[in-house]
Amino acid sequence: MPNCKQCQNAFEVAPEDRAFYEKMEVPEPKLCFNCRMRRRMAFRNERNLYKRKCDLSGREIISIYPPDSFLKVYEQSIWWSDKWNAMDYGRDFDFSRPFFDQFYELMLEVPHISLDNRNNENSEYCNDSSDMKNCYLCFNCEQSENYYYCNTAAYGRDSMDLFWCLETELCYECVKIHNSYHCFWCFNCKGLSDCYFCEDCLGCRNCFGCVGSRQKEYCIYNEQKTKEEFEAFMNNFHFIYPKIEEAKKKVAELKLRVPHRDLEQFNSEDCVGDYISDSKNCRECFDVVNSENSKYVWDGIVNNCQDCYNSGINSNYLYDCVGVYNSNNVRFSYRCGNGSSNFVYCGFCSASESLFGCVGLVQKKHCVLNKQYSKEEYEKLVSRIIDHMKSTGEWGEFFPPKFSPFGYNDSMAMEYFPLSRKEAEAEGFNWSDYVRPKAEGTKIIAAAKLPDSIADILDDILDWAVECEDCKKPYKVVRQELTLCQEGPDQSESAL
Repeated sequence: MPNCKQCQNAFEVAPEDRAFYEKMEVPEPKLCFNCRMRRRMAFRNERNLYKRKCDLSGREIISIYPPDSFLKVYEQSIWWSDKWNAMDYGRDFDFSRPFFDQFYELMLEVPHISLDNRNNENSEYCNDSSDMKNCYLCFNCEQSENYYYCNTAAYGRDSMDLFWCLETELCYECVKIHNSYHCFWCFNCKGLSDCYFCEDCLGCRNCFGCVGSRQKEYCIYNEQKTKEEFEAFMNNFHFIYPKIEEAKKKVAELKLRVPHRDLEQFNSEDCVGDYISDSKNCRECFDVVNSENSKYVWDGIVNNCQDCYNSGINSNYLYDCVGVYNSNNVRFSYRCGNGSSNFVYCGFCSASESLFGCVGLVQKKHCVLNKQYSKEEYEKLVSRIIDHMKSTGEWGEFFPPKFSPFGYNDSMAMEYFPLSRKEAEAEGFNWSDYVRPKAEGTKIIAAAKLPDSIADILDDILDWAVECEDCKKPYKVVRQELTLCQEGPDQSESAL
């Protein structure tokens, strides 16, 4: 087994891996799976937002790039307009220099889009989202309305503080719940309604603090109750902070007595990994749905793909990619999609075909370093470039860490593979030093000083900043958030 050139740990290259590499015409990787995933994740900032100026209009905008970023950044409407042309930055390939150096120079000159949002309405403070309406601080979400503080959520409405949730309505502080209505503090459940503090439950209604229940109704901490007993319990339970924490503690104790399944796999065949559904022949995959014949994929809907993060949806044959959607035959690329095919070493390109080493192109074909060629010229040049990259040792490697548009501490890599600044820089990653300006004249109150009941919180909380109990950073409460909390689980009181 080879040793990873980054962490020095031995890793396996299985026969099916070699068959896939041969089909994709790429060499075997030099990094282990975790080091490959970490490098890709460093190219994705999902939910760190900044105020900065658009480098063309000069207007103040919201962006995933801080004001001191080394990149040019255009607001979304301008980036998609005809006010500029990414082809104007095209250049010839220089065979006396490494490919990566030339790509990096191109990346520095081509403007980047401030946020990646599509067809949103009144949802300016969102990123990596589409078809959202009246949403705030939602990331990696789509087709939802009145969502607040959600990540990886879709097809729902009127919900807040969700992570990995689909088809929800009137839900709050839930993780991994699907097709559920009016649920609060629930985890890993499907088909629930009017449930509270439940975990690993399916098809349940009117349950409180249950774990592992199936098709149950009127249960409290896994004990069957009558309708009258359940309603009496709910009428006497006050959703204030101490009571909420007490309920969470009781559920944690109950979990220790209830058997748990070994892996979260549903309707899947011949799969190895966790949180896999409706898939077949997926190995070392996590958080994948409707996928087949794939390996080393996190957060994907893919077919015949390997080494991908947050990619897929009508995609086939992706390799070593991050944020690539609705595409086919794409290698070593990031943030590309919208019906694209035959990309190699590209970034932020869409609706295009046969691109090599390009940045920011839309609806183009047969381009290298953003320069146009005929089909015959393109194929000959790409073949020469690949031979050149083999001689320099670049071919088959994802972009070097320093090419990431983000500091490691702003990227998804920090969440899954946390490093200190010293460790990150020692491995060649960038680090963001940007310090957010303090809001002048803003009144700040410690979260511990807030009333336990939402009924005691006045509307003037909207004029204050609340200091987080954990990180001590101030945060604002928006009107929609306050309204949802005031409505609460019993439509009368809740914790903020």
